[in-house]
Amino acid sequence: MLENIIFSLNIVMPLVLLAAVGWLARRAGLVSDAFLAGGNKVIFYLAIPATLFRSIYSADLSEVFDPAFIAFVAIWTIVSFGAIWAIAYFTLRKRHPSAISAYVNGAHRGNLAMLGLPILFMIMSDEAAKVAMAAAIIIPIYNIQTIILLTIHSDDADKKLNIGKLLIGIIKNPPIIGIIIGLSAAIAGVGLPSVASQTIDGLASLTVPLALLCLGGAMTFKGFDAKFRFAVSASLVKVAVLPIITIALAWLLGFRGNDLTMLMILHGVPTAVGSYVMIVEFGGDSYIAGTNVMLTTVLSAFTLSLFIFVFRAFGIII
Repeated sequence: MLENIIFSLNIVMPLVLLAAVGWLARRAGLVSDAFLAGGNKVIFYLAIPATLFRSIYSADLSEVFDPAFIAFVAIWTIVSFGAIWAIAYFTLRKRHPSAISAYVNGAHRGNLAMLGLPILFMIMSDEAAKVAMAAAIIIPIYNIQTIILLTIHSDDADKKLNIGKLLIGIIKNPPIIGIIIGLSAAIAGVGLPSVASQTIDGLASLTVPLALLCLGGAMTFKGFDAKFRFAVSASLVKVAVLPIITIALAWLLGFRGNDLTMLMILHGVPTAVGSYVMIVEFGGDSYIAGTNVMLTTVLSAFTLSLFIFVFRAFGIII
């Protein structure tokens, strides 16, 4: 148990400390509002697309093809999102409609590229291709879901959903563009010159540190008000409720062993840092989104350790 906790803390705590550095830098006057705004744009338009391109382009998805697993991952990602959205909508629409998008995004969208994949690669390196394939399915769905959610619930959204505008927004969304280009290049077998590869790697390497510095710089604590309670609720759904339901459903459908471990981590990692950036760009509630990212990042160190311990105790992790 202690080994698992230390393992998770070694992965998660540097992220917390980076955000703390951003918070301290903002209070010391080293980081301005203009820097935070510009930093979020760099992450959204350059760093995240580069990260997604690199993840998709470099993965050998042809090694493993499991139709049942792929179908479950895709369908459950869509269904669980719809369920969380429906609950949040009917619970918050009258008194706190502006909180819906941040709540749903925070309770559902996981940090696969930065945490999920590294953890899975370390635990089960022999399943690397299958892990990459699962991420290649979930990440585009996450981004499309987020765009739809924020288009409907952003402050300046039209009262009636404009399908044409929504489709254009999806196509023009930088993370989606990064995924499409990465898939196209991988399928076509395009080789990148060293200069291009190193440039993309450099941009991708900005994502985590810059996003966390900006997140920490923008963090404020407004007390234990309704918004903070929403962030706590969404965080518990993300790191505890969602993975438990996912595991139970997958078990009932016949999945066992490493498949259960992959599903647990894919759905139990903390909320994606990039989701905070997208909330900011689309005019969502940045306080709930930022608080949610921080809470899930800290909590997941313990919840993932507990899940891994239980899985090992019952012989689920092979």
